[in-house]
Amino acid sequence: MKTASKHDLENVEGEELQRLEKYLRPTSVGMVRLTPGEWLYPGGFRYSVDKIYNFPWRNHDVVLMGLPKTGTTWMQEILWTMRNNPNLDHADGNLPILTRVPIIE
Repeated sequence: MKTASKHDLENVEGEELQRLEKYLRPTSVGMVRLTPGEWLYPGGFRYSVDKIYNFPWRNHDVVLMGLPKTGTTWMQEILWTMRNNPNLDHADGNLPILTRVPIIE
């Protein structure tokens, strides 16, 4: 499959998938490879790759990237508070972080 970014997206199958399962935990929808670059993603990535590429970024957006279990949610809270609620009186301050901060996964 050709993506909007002109990369190729292909399913990882057979012996290669079995070999990778020793090191990675594939999802129920398998794994895909984005080339060039040989990036491996969970199979569900095929449904969102073009949406991510075409995401309407704004000049004031901040991107936070982190690996699982490295404090990403805590960092989202800190960044949102610094940008939107420095006096701790914002009306949305008590909403859950996942409501205030969009996530692209």
